[in-house]
Amino acid sequence: MFHYFILQVLELESNEGKSNGEDNSGPVQGGPDSWDRLFKEQMQCIIHLWDQCHVSIIHRTQFYLLFRGDRADQIYIEVEVRRLVWLQQHFAEVGDASPGAVDDPAVSLISRY
Repeated sequence: MFHYFILQVLELESNEGKSNGEDNSGPVQGGPDSWDRLFKEQMQCIIHLWDQCHVSIIHRTQFYLLFRGDRADQIYIEVEVRRLVWLQQHFAEVGDASPGAVDDPAVSLISRY
């Protein structure tokens, strides 16, 4: 399911320069039921990407408590998906450079104290 949103985000970014302003064909135009469905799917995608990107529990909790599915939250949900997709791609390019990597000297130095 999350692969669909990754493709959707990448497609939106590629079409960003082609749009000439007002494009009302967004996914929210289908009514409240389609927004509720889209919100639930995006939150599942975000939760999955949080796990893959080792996002801190503090960020997860604050995000989850702030955004509960209101239509006004759509931009924040999309930004979080974009941020996580970028982070996932960055980790894939760099290798196992996750923030909590055991081989990281800074992490091992901090854990000694």
